[in-house]
Amino acid sequence: MPRLFKKKNNTPSAETKQTKGHGGKRSTHKKPVKHSVTLAATASKQAAIEACIAKVDTIVRECRASNTKFRDATFDLRNDRQFCLYSSLIVGDGFDMSKVKGVRRITELYPNAKFFVDGVSPDDVQQGSAGDCWILSSLANIANIPGLLEQLCVKRDEEIGVYGFIFFRDGDWISTVVDDQFLYCVDEETGKAQLFFAKCENENETWLPLIEKAFAKIHGDYEAIVGGFFALGVEDLTGGVSTLMYTSDILDTDQFWEEEMLQVNKSILMGCSISYTDMYNADCGLINGHAYSVLEAVEYEGERLVHIRNPWGAVEWKGDWSDDSDKWTPEAIEELNAHNKDDGKFWMSYKDFLRIWTTLGRCRVFDARWSVANSWIPYNVEPKSSGRFHIELNRDSKCVIVLSQPDDRYYGAFLQDYTYELAFHLRDEDHNMIKRAKVTVPFSYRSVSCELDLPAGNYVLHPQVVRKPTGLKEEGEGEDDAAENAATPSTQLPTGVVVEEEAKQVTKPAIMFAQRKAKQVREMALVRTMGKKLVIGTEAIDEEDNSEDEGDEEEGEIGFEDWQIMLGLRIYSHDPSLSLEGIAGPHPWEEGAEDDEYWEDEEGEDDPERVTAALNGNYYDDDEEEYEDEDEREE
Repeated sequence: MPRLFKKKNNTPSAETKQTKGHGGKRSTHKKPVKHSVTLAATASKQAAIEACIAKVDTIVRECRASNTKFRDATFDLRNDRQFCLYSSLIVGDGFDMSKVKGVRRITELYPNAKFFVDGVSPDDVQQGSAGDCWILSSLANIANIPGLLEQLCVKRDEEIGVYGFIFFRDGDWISTVVDDQFLYCVDEETGKAQLFFAKCENENETWLPLIEKAFAKIHGDYEAIVGGFFALGVEDLTGGVSTLMYTSDILDTDQFWEEEMLQVNKSILMGCSISYTDMYNADCGLINGHAYSVLEAVEYEGERLVHIRNPWGAVEWKGDWSDDSDKWTPEAIEELNAHNKDDGKFWMSYKDFLRIWTTLGRCRVFDARWSVANSWIPYNVEPKSSGRFHIELNRDSKCVIVLSQPDDRYYGAFLQDYTYELAFHLRDEDHNMIKRAKVTVPFSYRSVSCELDLPAGNYVLHPQVVRKPTGLKEEGEGEDDAAENAATPSTQLPTGVVVEEEAKQVTKPAIMFAQRKAKQVREMALVRTMGKKLVIGTEAIDEEDNSEDEGDEEEGEIGFEDWQIMLGLRIYSHDPSLSLEGIAGPHPWEEGAEDDEYWEDEEGEDDPERVTAALNGNYYDDDEEEYEDEDEREE
């Protein structure tokens, strides 16, 4: 029989104080922690906010003048449902549309609907029929920090039904607006109409489904946001810096507890998942391939405990310190404000945390004291490019350095042939090696980062890009090993949601739909890449310079499509005057690009790419000008 949690008494002790926690939920704290985490303050943030406010104000004026509510013609679930839901280019889990009854405005479903009801809380997050647990877990963590999630919606008019949001993508803040139309279904138990996708615990609270809809819109459709990594979701929502790691790679678990776990909800937001070894781990109650939120880490009576939440709002851990565990005492229940309730929240020991979870997603978040600089360059992978970034730091500062490529979630189908793995090394003005960084988790391709203290001075960051054919296994790695060790995106649907795959007929409407989606995705990709200022030598190529058709280019002219990828560098520091300049090396077409001296620096020393090659076990033969392995070099 389940053990019921009962508090020792209803009166807080002298050392504790019971308050109405964030979002109106009851919580017990010894000393409330004041958080100052905010959205990353990039140069584009204020411009995105102002543009979003202007859009919403214009829509409100037009709707009031015509006495109509807002209907988003570019993302209209009622009249263009298939376009809003599916992409013929991105393969997802699909949706069980047999349960969908139609489309209604949120106020038609819930007459008392409000964007916020008593603030926000992780308990608000309830996953719907999309496999987007990764972004919902991210929202649950952000809701755990007072005042942070509220910054995403910069303007709204709930009567008109228009909502303006900002999101972080490719080093910049972007804005979008959505209406309040949603798919709905009928609850089989109660017979009441409810939202088909994500919803808040309080059905009258609407912030979660609206953010989910806006996030789907900026990526093209709902199917585009199926599957992902928790840390990337937090980065897209806050402008933070995401990293993935295996728990088996932690060297000193005590140090990790002090420096990482105890910083949860302060400077770090964290999620966890279990690799796809089995679809469902019934023994311990946890779901494989599913993203969970780490809410807090505490020490109680010498025991290190971790508080975790399932975005389903149900299905929990069954081991030690679970709701039914005999580890709980009345004092522990009161101190940790524990509840025996199937709400998706549970506690577990730090020892079990490291043993059970295989992958951790971390996102470094920042307060208002941090400033951000960013720059982008085109980079040709083969033949090698000498693209680099020059950094001028005017005062000593802790720095977080991130090398990234554009987020391909919204145009990844055009990059099916290759993936690009990033690494970099940082040198000072005397060419001394300061830091090397590379990706340690497979499939974590979007960025690579490091955090370090730097004295004032000039630095050069040299990227390294390895191009790999998609689907190619590492040499000697079997399918079973690859499936067990890979950090696969989290896509799990709530228990009871079944998606049946139907055979799709190739019809004329299907072909037209595919062409339309292809055009949309291509345009989204070009907006993000062509809009960047490309620096080639001392000349800048703006969007206008690349607007001509490919056929209009003169012979020998350098076009954007001739560069294989874009690379971006952003640096978070306490130096608002930090200067960052991206320098793209000569294009392979340019005269002199193949000369030997081109690949040397100003003082004639070896190009850092040779150093990086040596670090990877390759060696450069100056006579034959090719990389050889160590055995061949010795011969």
